[in-house]
Amino acid sequence: MELFYLLLGIFLLAVGILDFLWTTLWVDGGVGPLTKRMASITWKILKRLTKKVPTILSLSGPLILTLTITIWVLLIWMGWTFVYAGSGTSITDTTDNQPISWVERIYYTGYTIITLGNGEYTPKEGGWQIASILASGTGMLLITMSVTYILSVINSVTQQRSFADSVTAMGESGVEIVKNSWKRKDFRNADLLMNSFASQLSSLADQKMAYPILQYYYSENSRKAIAPALARLDDAVTIWQFGIPEESVPNQLLLQQVRSGIVSYLDTFEENVGNASDDSPPSIDLVEIQTAHLPVVSLEAFEEEVAALEDHRRKLLQLVQEEDREWP
Repeated sequence: MELFYLLLGIFLLAVGILDFLWTTLWVDGGVGPLTKRMASITWKILKRLTKKVPTILSLSGPLILTLTITIWVLLIWMGWTFVYAGSGTSITDTTDNQPISWVERIYYTGYTIITLGNGEYTPKEGGWQIASILASGTGMLLITMSVTYILSVINSVTQQRSFADSVTAMGESGVEIVKNSWKRKDFRNADLLMNSFASQLSSLADQKMAYPILQYYYSENSRKAIAPALARLDDAVTIWQFGIPEESVPNQLLLQQVRSGIVSYLDTFEENVGNASDDSPPSIDLVEIQTAHLPVVSLEAFEEEVAALEDHRRKLLQLVQEEDREWP
């Protein structure tokens, strides 16, 4: 039985440490398999509950992050507890020299992990002293890196919402963004914003790759929601690139960078979000641009170009739907 406890403890430690390091250190790896599964299940449950209590979905990000840290702590705590259970004499009670109970073993493991070490219990000389040092080191690594991970996630959420708010401030739809950016004879005043958005999108895509948990941070304020903001901006880029005559269009290179940033952001999502939706997003109304006396190309030429972007726009729609939003 003691050998079983030892093997079980090593297994739990391996699972916990692997998932922890995978999630916090491997930028291109996304999140660990355990965290990924837990986050997906929690998100689906909250989406069902939000039909009755709409505000509950805004708790998804903090809840999933808290559960992630809790799972890591419990796995490492339980792992070391079972490792110490691999020998009946691994820990000594310095007060009464009585056999160690499970409660005392859990207690000793807990305060060793958080490096409290009050001296009430001591490890047996030899290998168990080394094990205590490793347990203490594991705890220090877990605590420091978890705090760093939390701060990085919160900072990324703030930047993501700031970007969405900036895009929404330009207009509630792609058509509005294009109309609002028109200045007498061209859209050149949009170049500065496109340059800023291209840079921000590159950063947001990298952050999303490093912290996939960002997709579960739901904002009650739709103005700060990233999915509809990307849909607005993408529609505006489509209009500028294919619906406006070349002599009036903003800097084409900047528009291409913005489009590339949006594609990169979409590529960071899990397979079920990154696949194209079976539905089609609403068509872009170029007539409204024309009615506002802005220069436009022929509707047939524009629709032909937009048709080539159908799969890309469906992926954006899938992202909007996954975030439980409406297409702007």
